[in-house]
Amino acid sequence: MHLGNLEDTRLLQSLDTHQRRPTSDGHEAVIASDVAKGQLAEYVVSYGGRSQYNQAAGGVSACGLAALNCARVVLGMEMAGLDKEQLILEMMKKEVLEEVLRPCLSWASFAHLEVEDIHRTPLFNKSLKLVQSDYGRSEFENFKKLLKDLFGASQNAQSSACVIITRPPEIIACLHLGNAEPSTFAIFDSHPRPGKHPDGAAFIFFNSLESTAAYVAELLQYDDRLVMDEAMQWQAQLLAHYSGHIFVASETARSLEKLTELALESSVEILSLRAKMVELESRDNILESENTRLSEEVSRLGDEIFGLREMRRKEQARDDHRSQWPRLHPTEPKSATAYCTSAKRVSSFDSRPRTSPPTPPPVPSGSKGKQREGYADRHPHSSSFFTPSEEARRRDTEYALKLQCEFDEEATRLRKELRELQGRALAQFECGICLDKYSEEAIATVPGCRHAFCRECLRTFAAKTVEQHRYPIPCPLCMADKRESDSGVLDEFLLQQLGLTEKQYAIYTEMEMAGFSIILHCRRCQNSAFVDKFEYEESDIITCPLQRCTYTWCKACSREIDIGGPKHSCDGSSELKHLMSQRGWKHCPGCQTPVERTEGCNHMTCMAPRCNTHFCYKCGGSIVQSVVPHEIKVALNAHYRRCRLFEDVPDR
Repeated sequence: MHLGNLEDTRLLQSLDTHQRRPTSDGHEAVIASDVAKGQLAEYVVSYGGRSQYNQAAGGVSACGLAALNCARVVLGMEMAGLDKEQLILEMMKKEVLEEVLRPCLSWASFAHLEVEDIHRTPLFNKSLKLVQSDYGRSEFENFKKLLKDLFGASQNAQSSACVIITRPPEIIACLHLGNAEPSTFAIFDSHPRPGKHPDGAAFIFFNSLESTAAYVAELLQYDDRLVMDEAMQWQAQLLAHYSGHIFVASETARSLEKLTELALESSVEILSLRAKMVELESRDNILESENTRLSEEVSRLGDEIFGLREMRRKEQARDDHRSQWPRLHPTEPKSATAYCTSAKRVSSFDSRPRTSPPTPPPVPSGSKGKQREGYADRHPHSSSFFTPSEEARRRDTEYALKLQCEFDEEATRLRKELRELQGRALAQFECGICLDKYSEEAIATVPGCRHAFCRECLRTFAAKTVEQHRYPIPCPLCMADKRESDSGVLDEFLLQQLGLTEKQYAIYTEMEMAGFSIILHCRRCQNSAFVDKFEYEESDIITCPLQRCTYTWCKACSREIDIGGPKHSCDGSSELKHLMSQRGWKHCPGCQTPVERTEGCNHMTCMAPRCNTHFCYKCGGSIVQSVVPHEIKVALNAHYRRCRLFEDVPDR
């Protein structure tokens, strides 16, 4: 089944045999209606040349980014007010597919990021809410259970929901559209597939949970031998498992519509930086392995140098011992001189101190001749044995010089390698909290004061400060030093690098927004939202900022205000005035008490204490203020000569 370019679109179904060509907007609307009503078992929408692999989309590792952006775009369109049929019609348009693939244009890294890492970026974190995670083996029953959880999340949220399915190295998105029957599932796949959409990415619509699970199981199938072979590495066995992350639209997504472009670019930039960080960590591991190898090489060469020094020491000791032998042939002065010179030259190569050979005990002068004669008698050939030849001394000298040259060359090479290793080694710093030394790869620097800490210590300090609801978060060293006038403060970028939990980061965001916003709680929809503090202080009438709620109330008295009704007053005077004007009621001219005439003549008598005012209900004018009957009668006669005492009574 394959649906190519929309100009040459074909509907292919696995259960139905109908084919339709949506060549106009009206025809597309008919197809969208059929998909929404569940009349089409399967419908594929694809556009040639639009995928994550070509020049118009992005790199080979952008499938996770495209899947998360698909969830953001589709759920965002539903929150904008589109119903199920309109949402399907929009998803069939080429512009929506290009919008989904647009973040991939800026993604050039080959590093694969986890779904959790992508969701932590501001754009996706503010627009999508993670409600459930699931893990299991890539089998039909497990995918069926995952889609049931997706359907349940959609019912609970009363809106569409999306699950991001990861089976290394592929990531796809599956959506449940709307929350009304019949169920409609849509799969977004940024990879071209030979069977259904070989020319580009696609939206595939299904009318049942079972058919959707069957397609996902077939798409993400694995080799059973990966699990059965015990010799296989655990990384390879991960190819047989999947992870599913179910998302629904976040309530804060509506406030980000005007900043979508900026947030999209910032999110892609953050992901690029994280990919570079992964590459640097990999390169750092390679350098550490190289440093270990070079250290072992230096140790081996040191052992060889020690062995050569021992060999040279033994040769020197042997030469020194030869130089102490007695000379029985003084007729060879040249040989003796050459030998002593050779011995002196050889001894000069040894830098270590050496003790002199033991001095023989003194011999009495009278016995010298006898001893010498006895020695000569016992050793008749001692003259040739104890006098080393000139050739032997020359060979010894050349050998010693050769060893010395080899030693000097080895020492020079080792010093050069040591300088290279010192140049490659990372500089160290001292943490200002635990006072331990760390390499600079573990450094966390506070903006402003530039104090350095290890990440673990600064993360613990920041987490404790956030949990205590203290804002801003000061530098711990600047806080301890009272002399610091311009202390550093931990900003949002540094906290993201430290890796706070989602709950801690939410608390920090709330404290950060408290400086220029205020949280507003609506009593009708029971939801809360941040509003601008200046606008809140300037307004007397408050309206719920959430799109689907129009509840309006008075900030002073918290009473609900009817839009289109009379002007609100906290004491009700404005509403009463509007009601009297609407009903035609009158005020007593004496005490301004509201009066309603239900029947009888237009002569009204105010019953308020100490008022005693008689007035006309017809014209509202005062007649007399008295309790004397004669005065009242005279005033009535005088007034009703020019006004009407009774209303006209229609003829029966």
